[in-house]
Amino acid sequence: MNHLANLLGAIALIFWGTYMVKSGMLRTFGVSLRAALSHGLDNRFKGFCAGFGLSSLLQSSTAATLLIAGLQSEGLVNTLIAISSIFGAELGSAFVACVLSLNFSILAPILILAGVIIFFRFKPTTRQGQFGRILLGLAFIMIAINQIVISTAPLRSSADLAPFFELLHDHLILSFAAGMLLAVLCVSSLAAVIIASSMAASGVLSFEAALWMVLGANAGSTLLSILTTSFASALGRRGPWAAAVFRTLLIVLALIALSFGLSSKVTLPANVVLCHLLFNAILGACGLVFVKPLSHWAQWILPDNHAFDLKTFDNKQLFVQENFLSVSISLGVAKKHILKEFDELKDFWLSINSLLADNPSPGDVMLLHHKKEMLLKFNSSISVFLNSAVKANVTSREAFQWQNLKSVNGYLKAAINLTDHVIEVLDNRKCQKHLDFSAEGLRELRESHQMVFTCINTLAAYLQAPNPEEKAEHSARLAAMQKQILSFAHDQTRLHLQRISDNNSLSIETSALHLEILSLFNRMANLVCASANLEVERN
Repeated sequence: MNHLANLLGAIALIFWGTYMVKSGMLRTFGVSLRAALSHGLDNRFKGFCAGFGLSSLLQSSTAATLLIAGLQSEGLVNTLIAISSIFGAELGSAFVACVLSLNFSILAPILILAGVIIFFRFKPTTRQGQFGRILLGLAFIMIAINQIVISTAPLRSSADLAPFFELLHDHLILSFAAGMLLAVLCVSSLAAVIIASSMAASGVLSFEAALWMVLGANAGSTLLSILTTSFASALGRRGPWAAAVFRTLLIVLALIALSFGLSSKVTLPANVVLCHLLFNAILGACGLVFVKPLSHWAQWILPDNHAFDLKTFDNKQLFVQENFLSVSISLGVAKKHILKEFDELKDFWLSINSLLADNPSPGDVMLLHHKKEMLLKFNSSISVFLNSAVKANVTSREAFQWQNLKSVNGYLKAAINLTDHVIEVLDNRKCQKHLDFSAEGLRELRESHQMVFTCINTLAAYLQAPNPEEKAEHSARLAAMQKQILSFAHDQTRLHLQRISDNNSLSIETSALHLEILSLFNRMANLVCASANLEVERN
């Protein structure tokens, strides 16, 4: 049983090693990988090659699929490119399995020494530190693979395990199920493929049973792509699910072929890992041929019914796994949602116009208050998401970005509550009493209201500015607008008091309300302009 314990320990180590390589790559190059994938992929072949390279770097087709699903959710790649990339990622994962199956264990001590020195010489949050983490992960994988090979050989003579292996040999579907379960538990098909290869090489499993186990590992990888993207948007699920359906079809065909004795009629590579590579190469080639009808099918089955809609927003859309692949990716997602929050705030602010000019029904005002509740819920979701995005190893740049995004989101929450307060004041003191502002007073309040709206627009442009020069330009514009609004408010107050002295009845009737609304508009302008002191990105 000692050999079985060693085998289980090696499986755990290979899982940990692949996780270290994947997380190190994503923390170091996550944003760069996303940027590279979202530009220049204008045909299926480029998408396939990009997926192959991505999976080879991450050593995980599941992580590559999540990254591609995230890009498709954001509309950065279309369905055809996403499916092609996922086919490439599966072949890349099989290629990595082939490379790692070679005996590189002699390099493991060198990689460990180099990895430890680099990891502790530099801060873990730096790129150099993460590179040390990647080297350590590679070393662990090599040690684990060597340990798997060593541990499987004695299992052949184990009297306790012999009935189990006979069961796998006699009932090939159990070999398939074992490979599938192992791939799901390890969140990677790599461990299952290496174990199947080692068992076949040592004679513990027959070649045919090992092939069934490898197909099970492929099925497990396919299942993982569905499970990990199950909460993504319809747009983000198109690529992974279409590729999963096609892959399942080929796995079923391969199982049928093996059931009818294909392995004895056709000369297959003697190495199980090479059979795994051959299967994924055939899958990729066939996938590229049928990728266009697959993409049309995916678009029909999973229609993209929305641009962003606050009414239908669900937290699950934000807390999908592909948004947490790295801190930088999470911060980018948070920033995009904060900009959506700005759009909703602008629409909410514009709704004040109807209360200034008219006296809407209580039902209409209730809908506005309901929108405030939805906005606050959205704001709270972003705040929780930002808290979830923080991990132990964050760089100083990421910490700076995180703090500023949290602050901007806090400013937006205050702006939402202040807008709702303006609506409540207008409803209680004007609409319910069926009062009206004077023509001059209404015109002035509308001008002030529009100036605040321009401030909100300018702040949103400031957040999206790609370089420090544009940020500085928008920031200067906000500072100038803040002074302009203050000066305009003084002039408005003077004109309003002049109308009261001229006995303008409507001005007298709404005098206190007019001044209070003007004061609230000024507060809103100051709140918005103060946000410009934050740099959302350090360039």
